[in-house]
Order: sequence, then structure tokens, then C-alpha cells
Amino acid sequence: MWSNGRATPYDDGTGGLQTYGVHPFALIQTQQKDEWMGIFFRNANAQSPIITYKDGNNATLTYVTTGGELEIYFFTKGNAKEIIAAYHNLIGKPALPPLWSLGW
Repeated sequence: MWSNGRATPYDDGTGGLQTYGVHPFALIQTQQKDEWMGIFFRNANAQSPIITYKDGNNATLTYVTTGGELEIYFFTKGNAKEIIAAYHNLIGKPALPPLWSLGW
């Protein structure tokens, strides 16, 4: 995953210049019924998640990255709605656009 393309203008930090982005968030079900965890791997450099299945029940999630400043957030022990709510509290809630901007 690359969070920036060649045609994307440089964002000088004032905001509003980003045209797209990547949110590498994984929602993972544990072996306990109705127990979930989440991992948010934030990095500005190129990254590639790799999921390796060992057998029918076990898998390994690996992130390969070219460097950069890594921010890794773990959300543990909750149901899926609680984990997603904690993730949204971290990244911010989506903005509701005005009705007139949605077109026909």
C-alpha cells in the first residue's frame, strides 16, 4: 500500500490537499467466541501487509515497510463494535457533507 501518488499535490501541513489515503486496520477474531482485537499500522512510507495461513485456524499478519515513522496501535478485548468504535475515536469521526453537495 502506498498512501501517496505522483499526481497528488504536496501537503505542507495546512491540510486539505490530500486526495486519498490508506488506513491499514485489521479486525481480528480471537479464539474466544465474540472476542475481537484490532491493529492499526500507521506509516507514511510504502507498506505491504502479508497474511500467511498455517492451517485452518491459525494465520500470521506481517507488515513489510520501507521505513519511516511507525505508529502501531493495538485495540484489545472487546466485541467487533467496541473495537471499531475505539478505532474511530482514534482517527476521528467521518464528517457528514451537506445535503446539497451530494448531487442528485
